[in-house]
Amino acid sequence: MYRRYLVFVGAAVLALPLFGQETRGMIFGRVVDPSGSPVVNAGVTVRNTGTNIATRLQTNPTGYYEANLLLTGAYEVTAEAAGFKKSLRSGIPLSIGARLQVDLQLEIGAVTDSVTVSGEVPLLETNTVSSGRVIDVRNVAELPVARSNPMSLAAFTPGVQTRGDYRTNGHHAANILGAVIYLPNNVGGNEFLIDGVPNTGRNRRVATMPHTDALQEFKIETSGFEASIGHGTGVSFSMMTKAGTNQYHGAATWQHMQQRWNAVPFFLKQTYFRNIAQAAGAGDNARADALRSQHPLRSGRSNNYSGSIGGPVSIPKLIDGRNKLFFFFNFNGTNERLTESTNNINNTIPTLANRNGDFSQLLQVDPTRYQIYDPLTVRPDPARPNNFIRTPFSGNMLPRARIINPAYGKYTGFLPTPNNDPTNLTREPLLNYIATAMPWWFDYYALTNRIDYHQSEKHRFFVRWGWNSFLEDRSDWTYESARGLQRSDLLRANVSGTADWIYTMNSSTFLDVAFSVNQYKDGNKHAFPKTFKPSDVGLPAYLDQQAGDRTHIPVMNFAGYQALGRNYTTFNRGRTLALKSDLSHVRQRHSLTAGFGTRQFFHTGGGAGNTAGTFSFTNDFTRRNDDLLTPTGNLGHSWAAFMMGLPSTMAIDTADDFATTSPVYSAYVQDNFRVTPKLTLTLGLRMEYESGMTERYNRMLTNFDSGLKLPISDGAKAAYARSPIPELSAANFNVAGGSLYAGQGPGGRKYWQSETMWMPRIAAAYQLSKRTVVRAGYGMFYDTLNALRVGPNQFGFSRTTSTNLTNDFGVNWLVGDPARGVSPLINPFPVRGDGTRYDTPVRDALGLMAFAGRGYNYYDYNVKRARQQRWRVGVQQQFGAKTVVEAAYAAGYSDRVPVAQPLNFLPGQYWSGGQQRDNAAASNLDSNVTNPFRLTNFPELQSNAGLNQNLSALGFFTGGIIRKNQLLRPFPHMTGLSSAEANLGDAINHSLEFSVTRRFANSFTINSGYTWLSAEESDIFLNEYDPLPASRKTIEGTPHRFFVSSLLEMPFGRGRRWLKSGPLSYVLGGVQFGVTYEYQTGRLLDFPNLFYYGNLADIGTGTRTFERWFNTDNFERVAARTPTAYHQRIFPTRVDGVRGQSMNEWNLNAMKTIPFSESVRLELRLDAINAFNRTIFTPPDTNPLSSNFGRITGMTETPNRYIQIQARFQF
Repeated sequence: MYRRYLVFVGAAVLALPLFGQETRGMIFGRVVDPSGSPVVNAGVTVRNTGTNIATRLQTNPTGYYEANLLLTGAYEVTAEAAGFKKSLRSGIPLSIGARLQVDLQLEIGAVTDSVTVSGEVPLLETNTVSSGRVIDVRNVAELPVARSNPMSLAAFTPGVQTRGDYRTNGHHAANILGAVIYLPNNVGGNEFLIDGVPNTGRNRRVATMPHTDALQEFKIETSGFEASIGHGTGVSFSMMTKAGTNQYHGAATWQHMQQRWNAVPFFLKQTYFRNIAQAAGAGDNARADALRSQHPLRSGRSNNYSGSIGGPVSIPKLIDGRNKLFFFFNFNGTNERLTESTNNINNTIPTLANRNGDFSQLLQVDPTRYQIYDPLTVRPDPARPNNFIRTPFSGNMLPRARIINPAYGKYTGFLPTPNNDPTNLTREPLLNYIATAMPWWFDYYALTNRIDYHQSEKHRFFVRWGWNSFLEDRSDWTYESARGLQRSDLLRANVSGTADWIYTMNSSTFLDVAFSVNQYKDGNKHAFPKTFKPSDVGLPAYLDQQAGDRTHIPVMNFAGYQALGRNYTTFNRGRTLALKSDLSHVRQRHSLTAGFGTRQFFHTGGGAGNTAGTFSFTNDFTRRNDDLLTPTGNLGHSWAAFMMGLPSTMAIDTADDFATTSPVYSAYVQDNFRVTPKLTLTLGLRMEYESGMTERYNRMLTNFDSGLKLPISDGAKAAYARSPIPELSAANFNVAGGSLYAGQGPGGRKYWQSETMWMPRIAAAYQLSKRTVVRAGYGMFYDTLNALRVGPNQFGFSRTTSTNLTNDFGVNWLVGDPARGVSPLINPFPVRGDGTRYDTPVRDALGLMAFAGRGYNYYDYNVKRARQQRWRVGVQQQFGAKTVVEAAYAAGYSDRVPVAQPLNFLPGQYWSGGQQRDNAAASNLDSNVTNPFRLTNFPELQSNAGLNQNLSALGFFTGGIIRKNQLLRPFPHMTGLSSAEANLGDAINHSLEFSVTRRFANSFTINSGYTWLSAEESDIFLNEYDPLPASRKTIEGTPHRFFVSSLLEMPFGRGRRWLKSGPLSYVLGGVQFGVTYEYQTGRLLDFPNLFYYGNLADIGTGTRTFERWFNTDNFERVAARTPTAYHQRIFPTRVDGVRGQSMNEWNLNAMKTIPFSESVRLELRLDAINAFNRTIFTPPDTNPLSSNFGRITGMTETPNRYIQIQARFQF
């Protein structure tokens, strides 16, 4: 027997690769005689009644049969044996991935006699331990969902968590299943399958979401313990497309929405009536009447349409596809011309007074943070000789003579006029431009085609291909003043294909082989910004020449305000190739499966980017001190710096492209052991091997070695020894550590290490009675780390030229001459001593010194995949023939969870504690001292022209002074260092899940669930010097979540209880209602570091209002008394019980079916999404220094009541 087991496993391994989870179903059971004894070698036929395709089997010595890899649909099972009457069980609905137990008891008699067995198929899952939900074809098509996208129904699954808002996402919304729906703690990512093959785009997004008319069913699995499940630690989404049958079926669907049918968003309504009241209050009745006559919502519309047809392939006199060859085809499109959702229409732009140099209103908000200082008055601070100080502009007014930015007039002309400046002048002019008519337009088109071929009882095939394309016009907040300037021009496109072969070796052995390809393309076209040249906006013409045919309007960033301009973007392409085989075999009481598989991930992109220049403006030159001793805001400061033409940074890119790849291989074995007729034990082991990512030509950095000696190490240490600081002796001053390129160091070409992951799975199902089953399971899972998740760091192959403006905070200018009225923008990239303007790519020539004087965020070569253990115990109870109730305890523990770890931290002994601001300590740490990294300290570098040029462009190496705190860090030669995904985090969750599911009968169906959750995660370094992340309650999951969905047919009309005939039967007959409801407690709020003088328990007390969502008493709100940048975290990031708004959403629809015949009908439907118009607001402001502290000022993307109509003709 053991030899046979080895032969079986060997055959599976040698067959072909396997991936993922099977979307097709199984029908199994036992055939017994009247005494309950097994009938051996009984003939069993499992037939799909839609296609007439049959699977013929024989029972084994235990009377067991198993028909695997069945498409969803209606089935009948027939059993016959000599000396017994034939037994037929019909009307068996098989859903996606289902395992239905259909037992047959034969009666003694002639085989020519038959017995038809009636009764419902059991609803209990007696031989598998999984949790989740199957959304069947009727729920997919008829529950209220926006834009015909059934994927939003995934939220109605026990155990899943959502972000707490509801979006009307269409089929184009590739991130809805990854960013919106997840498991508690949201560790790792979700797995997406379509027809059993990968359906994943870049960045954990789903590649394609079929229209409701093209989708047969889909399954959401939250805790599956099958060994075939892998490649992630999140929710598993399995979709199955529709297939043709022996009858021609099709549908034409049109869905329409008018924007003015919808409810007016909360803040937009406020603004609408406030403007009317202000006009009336000012006595301008004509304007008030004109405003009243205007609808608060702009006109807009959405059209979503679909056409589908399926059936046997038939060409007269050539092909008769009935019973063997079937097709299904679907086309759908969406054209939307709407205005932007309410959470994206609020923008902060300079006020009209600001644009004329008048910043006086900001002094009423906070005279400390918003006083603007004159950059030309910078001088040594008498109180702190190593620091600098400036003189304020009188009255916070910028003289017109100081407006010397050559691009100022052009960019100011791009700005619209503010329409929401605060009436209370003590509040910051935040969100002062509401872009009520900002376009949100898009076009989406998709094709899906599937062919199924039943060549014989031994060979079955299907192929499917799909295409979709999406182009979006969104985020163009300058639509009134410069249409297209800020338009997203987001493009997504997907092409996919699958070929599958099922080989039935005999009645107990099946082989399934499939190949798939999935290519995903995304990026931003930015068509309008590409029509500009830098010289068009007042910048020098040599920037036009540098950009060449990749020109775009230069980007201007203003801290605290909306930026202007878009980069020249290229497209990213992700491709997944997958090949699989799956071998299953039934022997005695064992159902064995095994396989081996691969996915090959390819990612290309890069190039272009900031080819015409990016200029960023902050408060660097307009604040009182050169450091942050005096707290300073951004509003006003950054715009004043822009007016004076004094950017903090000026940069331009020369970028290379990339082509990365990473393969993964997987194998598994599993035994479903039927220990007794009541007990099934599942034992499985899965292995995944993920190789580290490589780049085709090694064009990337890969790691960081903290112990490597640098070319500047000796010179810097010698210079420091000449001028040490009291806090650090010369002997303890260390300069070591550098970056590594592909092909260097222990990792060779790989971005991260390869890893072999072993995942044991065990589960058991015990049937206590005919209507009760207890199920328990445990499994290990690993997240994936592949080329579609991460793009490479190409510094050196792609170079950014940055111009250093000053080494002494503006005492002396290296570019331009502001004192003489010459802005650095007149010549932002001057010719340097070597005759060049720009840093050209040097590939890996900078070696260890690539990030000296810069910040580096890298993937440690030794990074590992997050690991998760799950366990679950539950009881299912069936009531009647249609209802199942389940109660379960589920839990999970994840370790090796990636967190961003700061490595160039200031040691803990230099940080202040307590409840009082420590200006002296902060001033000392920010004081300027002699710079040991000044380039003149390294004469030996003169012979290395490339490295010398690189360092001479960095103020870090050209300045004579440096902040003291920089020298106290572990890597003083770097401005920052962090590990992008350090495996130091962990997460744990415990939940109780309850669900009630009633199959459609007696005119209604219902699905409901409740989850109680307790979850914590270690995911944040409270202080940058902490060795491990701190534990806190998660926001990726809330304590209480309840949902319900239901369809209800009214009991009128033909075939119903009342009004079966007559005129009223036509009026009231065929009416149906659908409903979904969700409740979820709000997410915990995140707080910055602050001083609080009260009891934490009091923060969540009191009546919540928009103006005061939580108790704002006892917080320190005076900027001069708040923590400095070097104060230990003393306030928790989250306070128990202090949460954002709960979710409370009802979606309703009403449908009228007009039948023309038994198979032809017209459905008319009205959907009301968020029917009771519950607004979901964004979290309140938690910054005590903000004038909006504790206030709610925005909305999420949850729409106010959203109305759509639909007509569907079906045959």
